[in-house]
Amino acid sequence: MRFARVKLAFRNYSTTASSAPVRVRFAPSPTGQLHLGGLRTALYNYLLARKTNGQFLLRIEDTDQTRYVPGAVEKLMASLSWAGIVPDEGPEIGGPHSPYYQSERTQLYLDRANQLIKDGHAYRCFCSTERLSSIREQRKQQGHVLAYDKHCSHLTGKQIQSHLESRVPFTVRHNVPLEGSTTMEDLVHGRVQFQHHVLDDTILLKSDGFPTYHLANVVDDHAMGITHVLRGEEWLPSTPKHLLLYKAFGWTAPVFGHLPLLLNENRAKLSKRSGHVHVEHYIDQGYLPEAVNNFVALLGWHPGQSQEEIMDMNDLVRLFDLNHLHRAAAVVDPMKLGWINKQHLLRRAESPDGLASLVDDLAPLVQQRLDKSASSQYLGQVISTVKDRIRVLKDIPDLCSYFFVPPDYTRPEAETLKRKLKQNVWQLVVEDPDTVLKPMQQLSFEEPGSIKDWIHTLSEDHGVKANHLMMVLRYIMTGTSVGAGVADTMHVLGKPICTSRLQNFVKSENK
Repeated sequence: MRFARVKLAFRNYSTTASSAPVRVRFAPSPTGQLHLGGLRTALYNYLLARKTNGQFLLRIEDTDQTRYVPGAVEKLMASLSWAGIVPDEGPEIGGPHSPYYQSERTQLYLDRANQLIKDGHAYRCFCSTERLSSIREQRKQQGHVLAYDKHCSHLTGKQIQSHLESRVPFTVRHNVPLEGSTTMEDLVHGRVQFQHHVLDDTILLKSDGFPTYHLANVVDDHAMGITHVLRGEEWLPSTPKHLLLYKAFGWTAPVFGHLPLLLNENRAKLSKRSGHVHVEHYIDQGYLPEAVNNFVALLGWHPGQSQEEIMDMNDLVRLFDLNHLHRAAAVVDPMKLGWINKQHLLRRAESPDGLASLVDDLAPLVQQRLDKSASSQYLGQVISTVKDRIRVLKDIPDLCSYFFVPPDYTRPEAETLKRKLKQNVWQLVVEDPDTVLKPMQQLSFEEPGSIKDWIHTLSEDHGVKANHLMMVLRYIMTGTSVGAGVADTMHVLGKPICTSRLQNFVKSENK
């Protein structure tokens, strides 16, 4: 598809709180899991609706029954709910424009297709699959645009009637004019011009009676009063076809904005086949919804003069402005997402309610894999202790399992670490355990500070460096060389567990 950007300036569209309320929609196909690009489209439409006190609709475009995946709609709605993107109208909620499944609106599309045929803007195509393949191959060899040759647009009324009486299968094609051009003002790309002679006579109604996207989305957007369409850049070449349909029906077209492509770290187009592009992947990995929303929002938009980078949904609504959408393709950087998630995790952990919500998210991750009896209070202590050292909640059961189960000293990593510990400190703890064990049993574990003071006193009394003693104690308590402070970790574990781990470790080493 060839088109020209006549003017590169953005359309100046104000999205202040006093702007006229918009009606926008997210209209996915139930062909698989919700991916990051789909989430971004849904989010931008949702933000625009909330910014202008408008309405956000969810519509399921399930007219391609060959690609329908059972359960996809339920998973899609669950992902949107997780992200906090709740529609004002849709399949479960209902609304004045129901049904919101396109497969239940086929009569409307048929009526509109017949209207287009009557007015000369569409025609029935009776061409066989073999003829269509032959046309494509011929045009390909000639180096022409792979478009239909308009053969059936020239059939006489008598020929059409004969085919209908013979029950010859047919599709309905858009009768695109050969001359002229269509110009549009895109919210992202500015003024874009399309020459009609490069447009195909797209199929509007398939032989099974179901519409294609091109007809259904135009008919439904008009019927549902959609004022703005924000969608992926891949739909930009199809927009002149849609605008011609609006013109044929005598309807006012919505305002369009085509969002930039998403690229992977190698700057190749993000593949939907990659598991890491699906929202469910990030849910399973323990990312926070506000962090994923924050990250996705920045893939094609910026908050203007605001220096804010960490934003929750309220912040995004407050700052969202269509004038700050950009054309450049956006790179999906997992490292940046991890950093953003960490900032949101820290922000949540600062308040009692936020910490409680983190505990609710962490509990199933721990209870399924490590410790079914872990209390909410204990989980809250663990989060508060390690929050500066994790990117996602899943890091806690993955990297900090020692808070719930004894460390495994037989792991190769643990054996390697053991050889790096200072021998004199090792001997102090393992060969003369009462030197450490007896004062530990008398120690108060109420505050990390008292444990830290005890470690420093013990190191001074026995002429060893405090950091070397901490390394040995960390190894015994956790089996690792990194993590939160030793005193903080021992405080959370508590005296009984710390005492037990030291005793059991000494026994195993002295066998």
